[in-house]
Amino acid sequence: MEFLTLFCVLLIGSLKAKGLFSSSDDELALEAKNGSRAAFDKLYDKYKRPIINYIYRYIGDLSHAEELAQEAFIRVYTNIDRYIEKGKFSSWVYTIAGNLAKNFLRDKSRFTEISIDKEIQGPEGEVSLLDLIADKGRTPQEETQKEEIDKIIQQGINKLKPKHKEVIILCDIQGLSYEEAAKVLKCPSATVGSRLSRAREYLAGILKVLNKK
Repeated sequence: MEFLTLFCVLLIGSLKAKGLFSSSDDELALEAKNGSRAAFDKLYDKYKRPIINYIYRYIGDLSHAEELAQEAFIRVYTNIDRYIEKGKFSSWVYTIAGNLAKNFLRDKSRFTEISIDKEIQGPEGEVSLLDLIADKGRTPQEETQKEEIDKIIQQGINKLKPKHKEVIILCDIQGLSYEEAAKVLKCPSATVGSRLSRAREYLAGILKVLNKK
């Protein structure tokens, strides 16, 4: 394996989300469905950073990624009553976030800024967005120790076709299993594996060119 290809795989692997997904997610989702705000807050705290990072990697714009992540969690909160018990919460959240990211790239002009003063209806009545989505943590960029390398990788990801972009973000950066990614992408897990292999190959080639500039 070429050095750059190996470097690419190892670097992306090092960005994977660790310990983010567990069987307790579905239990918390069911509690939230039954009206527990505390359960929803736990899910939000757990998935906030991964979802922002996922959308950021997909659209390449941090400020809009944060806004779209907020919209994703608003949709989760307002539609939690529709959550299916046998489903997987992580797949549901990533599907919502992915659809928002795709819609944003499809037509940026239709994207509407979200007012944090707006009240929304949830399981426990009306809730302020400011209270629901307040972010006291650091941004994904602030957590990145190697900003220049990260910038090059993002440039490479941006050049990938959508089907290759989303699979490499879900599996190599977010750390989803083939089965979890397959639920989000609505395709067989075998397709995820073959698509990921091709995506890594394309990304390595792109990074090789970018690295020469």
